Amino acid sequence: MQNRYVADIGDYVKLAILRALAPGRRLGVVWWLFPNENHNADGGHRDYLKQRDRWKHFDPVLFEALSNIEDEKKLDVRAIEECAVLPNALFASEPVPCDGRPVSARPGVRRRWIEHIRTRIKDCNLVFLDPDNGIAAEGLKLTERRAGKSVAIEEIKELQENGRAMVVYHHQTRRKGGHHSEIRDLCARLRESGLYVSGALRAKPWSPRVFFILNADEELCDRAKSLADLWKSHIVWYPEVELSKKSK
Repeated sequence: MQNRYVADIGDYVKLAILRALAPGRRLGVVWWLFPNENHNADGGHRDYLKQRDRWKHFDPVLFEALSNIEDEKKLDVRAIEECAVLPNALFASEPVPCDGRPVSARPGVRRRWIEHIRTRIKDCNLVFLDPDNGIAAEGLKLTERRAGKSVAIEEIKELQENGRAMVVYHHQTRRKGGHHSEIRDLCARLRESGLYVSGALRAKPWSPRVFFILNADEELCDRAKSLADLWKSHIVWYPEVELSKKSK
């Protein structure tokens, strides 16, 4: 997550998903906050807020809240926290450590950051991880600055607790084989590490992104499916059985 993405179309989809999944659960949001970049126009896709007839009906309360944030130009995750679109949620807002330190010190600093997050969300039974790029590619070293934009599978495991469902964001890439192959391959990696993938929501407005749902009960999966039914072609639900199929 970067502050410049607040209230863009990706934020609308992401927050709508969390609002649909969270009722009756203690939600913990880990922003995985990365410093704003300016090398591209990402995060500027807010034209949907001018197309009320097309977008508002999916989540009217959220739509109005994001419209107000955009009008006031409060592009900061604290604006999301303060507008209460995620009632009773706990937020881990400390930026991910990614530079400004000797390379040799970075893994230790990051481990302490993860431990701080664990303490912050210890009472949450539904946790959302929002790394800028998503699940780290195999071989990515946590000493690299760009690692601040990703979550390592081992870090997901560290934040997993018995009885806790998790939602993990992943921004889809242009990797060979296509997006559906990427989803299944990532599911395979998660499962091989001992994590249970209950399903995934793939959102397509503007840029394809995936929300992997781990350790979910039947109620949570039903909510994910109902959300996809509401959003129709904009969000697709992939149940566990579909994700178990081998990539072609």
